[in-house]
Amino acid sequence: MKKQLSLSNKLKNPISLKFSRTSRRTDPNKLGFTIVELLVVIVVIGILAAITIVSFTGISQKATVASIQSDLSNAKKQLQLYYTEYGYYPAAPLSNNCPAAPSIVDNRYCLKTSPGNTFTSYTSDGTTFSLEATNTNGMVYNVTDNTGPTAGAIITGSPYIQTITAANCPSTRTQVQDARDGHTYWVQKLADGKCWMLTNLGYAGGGTNTYSDTKTLTNAPGSTYTAAGYYTPTGSNITTEPNAPSTSTDGTGQYGYLYNWCAATGGDLASSGCSSTITTPLPVTTASICPSGWRLPTSNGGEFTALNTAINSGLTSTDAGLIGASWLAQRGGYWDFGFYDQGSYGYYWSSTQYSATVAYYLRFGSTYVNPVNLSSKNGGFAVRCVAV
Repeated sequence: MKKQLSLSNKLKNPISLKFSRTSRRTDPNKLGFTIVELLVVIVVIGILAAITIVSFTGISQKATVASIQSDLSNAKKQLQLYYTEYGYYPAAPLSNNCPAAPSIVDNRYCLKTSPGNTFTSYTSDGTTFSLEATNTNGMVYNVTDNTGPTAGAIITGSPYIQTITAANCPSTRTQVQDARDGHTYWVQKLADGKCWMLTNLGYAGGGTNTYSDTKTLTNAPGSTYTAAGYYTPTGSNITTEPNAPSTSTDGTGQYGYLYNWCAATGGDLASSGCSSTITTPLPVTTASICPSGWRLPTSNGGEFTALNTAINSGLTSTDAGLIGASWLAQRGGYWDFGFYDQGSYGYYWSSTQYSATVAYYLRFGSTYVNPVNLSSKNGGFAVRCVAV
């Protein structure tokens, strides 16, 4: 009877019943996370993730540095072994990172790179050498015959010349770099409406083949029609990114390399070297030493004549307009079993041939300009390229 009265009292007192139910629902043993607690957990996880990412980035960068330094150290050892056997360091360029012996490529001394690393520049005068390696993230290191791997400049800034076309050519003088070797040049659209290199080409073959435009060249091959060769005159003064090319307007300052016509026209026109004849004119990029998207200029009434008309008033008695501030022509002379006319005359190959052994070229000096000169193809002349 008492139990019934107790229940009856509760039913009569709804406030008491409500309080009882609320008490059971707020039992601390049955509660979840609050919003504040969840936010705290998320913030802590974020902090830990950030610390992990920073630590991983630092470790990854250290691994990249160690990799590129190791590649250069190993390459230096290979080059020193080559020197021990032959008495001199191999000439540039290397063929697929393999130095050439006196008559063949010596595969025993090939230089190896780790994934992501590339040897982008090699120079040597026989008694010294300099080798540069670049990682895909832009990290650059160098090694020489008497120094260990050291950090170099990050290759940034100048656009690749391979990205410049006749359509997007700048109307003001602009520095670009060759993706093959990082060498720098000026380019500009001139009064003749063409997009010109304003610096003599300084490409020695090989390099990075991003644009499928690397070539195989021989350093000082002698007098020949069928072996693509280049010659390094005193005053070649090649510049590499980020260094700016010469702006000299007196015909001297940066001669670049000199090339026989076989090299100027690409060097790979036949499986055995250059063929004895070639289609003329040659306004194609696949058959020239120029960077991808660029080609040799035409002659015999072609682009050299139009250029002289546009920037030198068509004069044949002075090269003042050619060596002036627009084209910055160089009186780099020529090679024919020796270097001649340096500082006096400039010689530039065209893509236009006269016969199987003779081609047209531009010749100029302080009192002489002839855009349609003829020369044997085995001579060494400078090269300027035109954008397609």
